Amino acid sequence: MRSLQPLALAVALLATTAASAQQDPEAQQGPATQQGQQLYQGFCASCHMADRFHVGPSLIEVGKLYGDKPDEFVAWCHEPQQKRKGVIQMPSMAHVNKDQLLQIHAWIVTSTKGKKEVQVKGLDGFRASPSMRRRPLVQRIFMPEAGPAAIAVATNDEWHFCWDAGECRLRYVWKGDFIDGWPVWRGNGDAYAKVRGQVMLREGRTPLPADEIAKRRFLGYRMKDGLPTFRYRLGKMQVEERITPLLDGWGLQRQFTLKGAPANVRLTMTKCDEMIYTSEDGVFDGLVFTPSEGKEQSFTVVMEEKE
Repeated sequence: MRSLQPLALAVALLATTAASAQQDPEAQQGPATQQGQQLYQGFCASCHMADRFHVGPSLIEVGKLYGDKPDEFVAWCHEPQQKRKGVIQMPSMAHVNKDQLLQIHAWIVTSTKGKKEVQVKGLDGFRASPSMRRRPLVQRIFMPEAGPAAIAVATNDEWHFCWDAGECRLRYVWKGDFIDGWPVWRGNGDAYAKVRGQVMLREGRTPLPADEIAKRRFLGYRMKDGLPTFRYRLGKMQVEERITPLLDGWGLQRQFTLKGAPANVRLTMTKCDEMIYTSEDGVFDGLVFTPSEGKEQSFTVVMEEKE
């Protein structure tokens, strides 16, 4: 079992992505139910979806259990217990007062009336929700063939990559659907997400000139147009790396900005049968890329799918 700190990050990730998928446009929207819905969005939406199990049971199931038992609903929220094996226990909602919980209860009952629960087996029931289908999309989640500080990025509907913040490098690129995070959520953090597509490229090491023992330090990332620019150190060299989709849809491009790099900087790319490397900022000799004069500190390498 992994430590609770990565698990907390995974659960926090759910809290930041789930709220936009919870509203039921067909619910009756009187003043009382509107207030209940607003309270639900603020206190409950990170773990509960309307029509399917997420981190916790669906609102439809909650409505069936407590529809005519508002006081029991309040008591449970204030002092929840572990009911399902292998499922994260609900935290106490003691900070939410009784009147607020009764408003939430009323909205749940109203919004789920006549609805049927969707049963999703073996897949993440949240994967098809609007917030998860947004593109681009960045997910901090446990990924196969990567360290615990993995970051999965959907650049568009077709091209995706896994970046390892611990190793400060690209791990792999795939084409197709994005990821199925259900094993992670269901396994309470003790599992990996599934790649839902064809892996096109795997890198065993960084292409930048750095000894295997060179100290690596991740400095975070900046977001622009929904995609991250990774910042890190390799030894004495500071790097900014940004990976974006090609406009023609045939692959990705990697933009590097270097500080403290050697004057004769070279990149050694990974041999790949599925993709080819090109660049307008330098020349390739096999897999070795040499930036043009004046481009040593900032250049772009294209990774394009072979025809």
